[in-house]
Amino acid sequence: MNKRERRQVDAIRRRSNEIQNHVIDEFEYGKISRREFIRKGSIVGLTLPFVGVIAAACGSGDDAATTTTLAGATTTTAGGGAATTTLAPAGPTTIRVGMNPGPAVGIEPVLINDEIGLAAFGQTAQYLVFSDDELNAVPVLAESWESNAAGDVWTFNIRPGVTFHDGTPLTAADVVATFNGPIASGNAASAYGTFSFAAGAAVALDDLTVQFTLDQPSGAFPFFVSSDNYNAGILPKAFWDSYTEGSYETGAQKFIGTGAWINESYDPGVFAVYTKNPNYWGDNSNQPDRMEVTFFANEAAAVTAFQDDQVDVIHHLSASGGAALIEDASNTVQSISTAQHRQVYFDTTTPPFDDKRVRQAMAIMLNRPLLIDGLLGGFGSVGNDHPIWEFFPMYNPGAVPQREQDLGEAQALLDAAGYADGFTAALDTLEFSEMSALAQLIQSTAAQLNNVNLTVGVHDVGTYYSDYWLAAQGSMGIVNYGHRGVPNVYLGAPLLSDGTWNASHWVNLDYDALFDQFVTSPDLETQRGVAGQIQTLLNDEVPFIVPYYLDFISILKPNYGGFETTGMGHYDAVNSGFTG
Repeated sequence: MNKRERRQVDAIRRRSNEIQNHVIDEFEYGKISRREFIRKGSIVGLTLPFVGVIAAACGSGDDAATTTTLAGATTTTAGGGAATTTLAPAGPTTIRVGMNPGPAVGIEPVLINDEIGLAAFGQTAQYLVFSDDELNAVPVLAESWESNAAGDVWTFNIRPGVTFHDGTPLTAADVVATFNGPIASGNAASAYGTFSFAAGAAVALDDLTVQFTLDQPSGAFPFFVSSDNYNAGILPKAFWDSYTEGSYETGAQKFIGTGAWINESYDPGVFAVYTKNPNYWGDNSNQPDRMEVTFFANEAAAVTAFQDDQVDVIHHLSASGGAALIEDASNTVQSISTAQHRQVYFDTTTPPFDDKRVRQAMAIMLNRPLLIDGLLGGFGSVGNDHPIWEFFPMYNPGAVPQREQDLGEAQALLDAAGYADGFTAALDTLEFSEMSALAQLIQSTAAQLNNVNLTVGVHDVGTYYSDYWLAAQGSMGIVNYGHRGVPNVYLGAPLLSDGTWNASHWVNLDYDALFDQFVTSPDLETQRGVAGQIQTLLNDEVPFIVPYYLDFISILKPNYGGFETTGMGHYDAVNSGFTG
């Protein structure tokens, strides 16, 4: 580092708080990589220009390519050419987006719990922070933020000059009303508990400053107010003052937000039409004039519509259901590695799954690479029965060996647990992507053991979540978990003794203590050590199986580009368009 760089870094340090300086120390002394520094810096509130100066001054350059999508996202085009296209200037432009199925609970800010509803909501509403595919926390409606030294008080500076679609200015009061309001008791309730925030603990310090006080420190708190939290889209205080369920779709302020798109019309489960926001606070000079979204009943219908040139892009499709489009070299296939995964859970309170040896047998019997090849067309990576994805910075690669198929060992575990003659149990899941096929493959694999009979039930989304998920009794189930920028929700809601999504009914006080250590760890090195203990414990106890992580696949017409997605299902079509 030369003198000029040293002066720049020292100047940044003087403006930074204790936690921010600690992250700078970790990077300067080689404890974290450049990629990890950029990610951690974004979380603790170091602005992008500051991060860039420090990275250039202190970095070795060994992992300088930080602008590529995490974990090797790939894009293929016709003929294997470069995926980058130059979009031709044009007159009025309409883009056509296909999604399947429709939003499970409508576009309902308090209750949204599905990928399609989330994607639709995100076209009009925006978040304080956006969780990108590098696992960075990117400023959106929050211009900057910082925490106190303890990490239990976080202050966010709201971007000035932003207006809602009706022309009303965005203020701190809208942010406070959003987080202190009904979303705390809706689908986001698990996130509130995971990040130790209680409704009512957000206060406006002035018109553009909001302070959140937590029950305990949380170094990842910006992800709570980010696009990782389905229900954290910022809506006006006036909307929340008169909110009733369904009012976002039908009320006086329907589809209001700060986003680049204004809703023109909506038919639940059928279509949504959006037009360009002429007063958008950001740069939307290249935005198409109109976006027509069609919700298809199933993936097969979406594929047919794409083949019939009724849509320009399918926002998300499975490798199996979309094989015909993926294999067509004239199409553009976009693939992103994600932390999205399936959890195959057990009722751990009732025989046979109250014995961990039975759960271990179910885990060891699976051929995970075969599942990825057969169900995902190779678009995925193996899981190891804990939800700390290998690309999370806190993942501990040396904690526990990768579990591999061993039918002999699986039978030996059943014998030892007293189930040499087998058992019968239900295996329930929802009709979504490849999940029913996964259930059938688990059933057929279990049948290779002595008299183990799993009865598969596949249910529509509403029936599954109301009648089966969380209600398992002596049974198994499969549920989907969408992508997150940090694993806190994965480790909290489905695993804590009082977790709101604890479908396995698993109680382990040692785990609860490890979780508290994980979320309050002061630095990445400490957190990685705790993560290793969590990985080991969950791999041994197996409250649920994580068979694999899925890539997020989109399919585009060859003349259409600039359509961006995240692993969680958000999409951005503002800079998309057609080649000349």
